[in-house]
Amino acid sequence: MNESPIWEQIGTSFVDHYYKIFDSNRGSLAPLYIESSCLSWEAQRYQGKDAIVEKLISLPFGTIRHLVTAQDHQPTPDNCILSMVVGQLKVDEDPVMGFHQVFLLKNINESWICTNDVFRLSLHNFS
Repeated sequence: MNESPIWEQIGTSFVDHYYKIFDSNRGSLAPLYIESSCLSWEAQRYQGKDAIVEKLISLPFGTIRHLVTAQDHQPTPDNCILSMVVGQLKVDEDPVMGFHQVFLLKNINESWICTNDVFRLSLHNFS
């Protein structure tokens, strides 16, 4: 059996860890970011660990559950990991919605940190 490349293992572990924390206590995501981290959330931009976590905590729902349906990971030339996630999420009593999220991970002091995070709901308007 072929073992996944280390960057794929790290990316998958990060994604699993991120959504486990997000679904249980969004305020606990702060250690996954640094002051120079950037978040684009539905075209709104936030920079810095505190601003990012403040945005995530302020999202207008009580409960959320993510289901990752696909994820891809690539090493970058500067020893980072680019991760793209496709999935579905369920918020409170709302219908299930699709989402896409991209993370850029960097190893800082032996920990994988999210330096860039881009999130979009998969909403389509065919009119």
